Amino acid sequence: MVRKKDHFWEYVEELDGRFKCNFCERDFAGGAPRIKSHLAGVKGRDIDICTKVPDDVQAEAYLAIGGHSKKLKITSSSSNVEQSKKMSTSMSNDLHQTTILEMCKKKDKSAVDKLLTQHIILNNISFNVVQTPAFIRFVQGVAEYGHGYKLPSYSTLRTKLIPNSRIEVEEYISNVKKSWVTTGCTLMSDIWSDMKQRAFINIIAYSPGGAVFMRSLDVSQERKTGFFLKQIISAVIEEIGPNHVVQFITDNATNFESAGDMLIGKYPHLYKTRCAAHGIQLLLKDIYEEVYWVQKVIDDAKSIVSYMYKHTIVLSLMRAHTNNKELKHPCTTRFASNFLMLQSILNVESELRLLVASSDWRGLDYSKKDIAKEVTNIIQSTEFWSQGHEVLLVLEPLVRVLRLVDGDGSTAGYLYEAMERAKEAIQQRCGNNQEKYIRMWELFEGRRTQNIIHPIHSAAAFLNPAYMYSGTFTENREMKEGISFILENLVALEEKIEFMGQVQLYRMKLSSLFTETAMTMLKTSHPRIWWDYCGDSLPILKKYAIRILSQPCSSSSCERNWSAFEAAQTKKRNRLTPKMLDDLVYVRMNTMMMEKFNTLEARDVEPIDLDKLNELPEHEYVSQEQDIENDTLSEGVENINDDVIDDTDLSWLN
Repeated sequence: MVRKKDHFWEYVEELDGRFKCNFCERDFAGGAPRIKSHLAGVKGRDIDICTKVPDDVQAEAYLAIGGHSKKLKITSSSSNVEQSKKMSTSMSNDLHQTTILEMCKKKDKSAVDKLLTQHIILNNISFNVVQTPAFIRFVQGVAEYGHGYKLPSYSTLRTKLIPNSRIEVEEYISNVKKSWVTTGCTLMSDIWSDMKQRAFINIIAYSPGGAVFMRSLDVSQERKTGFFLKQIISAVIEEIGPNHVVQFITDNATNFESAGDMLIGKYPHLYKTRCAAHGIQLLLKDIYEEVYWVQKVIDDAKSIVSYMYKHTIVLSLMRAHTNNKELKHPCTTRFASNFLMLQSILNVESELRLLVASSDWRGLDYSKKDIAKEVTNIIQSTEFWSQGHEVLLVLEPLVRVLRLVDGDGSTAGYLYEAMERAKEAIQQRCGNNQEKYIRMWELFEGRRTQNIIHPIHSAAAFLNPAYMYSGTFTENREMKEGISFILENLVALEEKIEFMGQVQLYRMKLSSLFTETAMTMLKTSHPRIWWDYCGDSLPILKKYAIRILSQPCSSSSCERNWSAFEAAQTKKRNRLTPKMLDDLVYVRMNTMMMEKFNTLEARDVEPIDLDKLNELPEHEYVSQEQDIENDTLSEGVENINDDVIDDTDLSWLN
């Protein structure tokens, strides 16, 4: 009779008088002793060893068959000497691991850290996994559960736990789709191209109820035409329901522009806007390239950062003087990173001045080079610091607008006001020195009209009751044109007269509408929530106000998530059927969307305070290459991860 109490049966699938290994999926006759020999990697029971067993399971099996206390039978072969060396090394590792586990029992944190490090290195896991909420929750959960926790088997993970996660994702998607009846949704799409002339097209539907990944296509570069994009996006619109799609956000690519125009022709109640975050980035790029004094300050700042991180000894000396405060590295394609880089340098002005004046700095051989002398002169220059503060003062209003729109949330009702504030700030600076700032003002006006503000944003500002009732609100021509745009393009024919009548009642700020409850909610609720609760007396206007105010201004959610598709394109997964691959991407990306929505859900029902916008998230705008050693190591790990073969059985996707 098979002794099923031996826990090594967890690592195999029991057949009739045989067993099948969960790791290599080969089947053999026999019981627990042969299972342990198979998993331990030790020949001697006339059974092949497992080549895919995890290191921890192999070590456990090795100890179970006497890895410490007795000689194990080694099969004689031409590799006898090599096998003996492996056994000797394995026994040494056993003793080492036992010592670490004993240290863990004594709550020695360094021992646990060492186990984590080994796990990350041996499994080619990206270092930044330790910063992810999911990993942190897992570690905390294991700690709360206690030492009795046992990892699920490979079979349990494959056949039960992962399919259960799909059920949860589908419930989330179903709830989001129900919310589209009231708020509608925004379609956002982007294209990412690789070096192999392939293009990945992602399509995401966003609403206050959450974001849903709809589809991703892997196509050749030649097929990225406007007509092709229009066809695939039309298919998604039909799947969602044309009445539920309010907005389509594009970037400046010609193919997206033409696709958007064709979509509007087919779906007249859909409006097309450009990604506001992309527009702000383009404006910051324009200012850097065309305003000379801004460019000089930023280039000087880049020279400082580049030199400080070029040599280990220079970097160590800088850190000693700045008390380990780091300088931010700019990202090539995100021009807001120039602002954060310059800000990080100005924050340690005194420390950097003392650094280049110190005997330690002068004693370095590196300091005698021309580039070092140039950096020293920049840091010792009073003009650099004064101009640096002026650049921050000028760019800060634009960075605040970027912080508003470059993320998740219903921001349509706030973009116009935020840009008005930025315009006023730049106008004030232009008044002080017209010649110095006039080009910046021209660039601002050009990008504002061409790439950032759409008539719908002007109308959304008018429909934001908190802004409309504020002392800074002034109804202008742009807002009237925005209301006309809604009337002509979005409002049903039979509702047009009532819509305009209710617009006039709203702009009169009737006391029956702006009750004490409504006035209180201006300070506590997002504009779409205000209309939902307080707008019953203006039902037609309420319906359109909620749908417009529920939309975002940028396609940032889509742009940041293309990597999930690429992650599925490993060598092993490339051999999956297209259906299985599509399902894997769909589940994984919607899990990411669900994870993000769970952290943002409460925030999107509150009003946005434009005076209290947080700083841009560094992980989005600043290069993480903070020192020479880490640059090299992380680059190597990323290259390794690109080549990892995932042996997971994905049959559950079918």
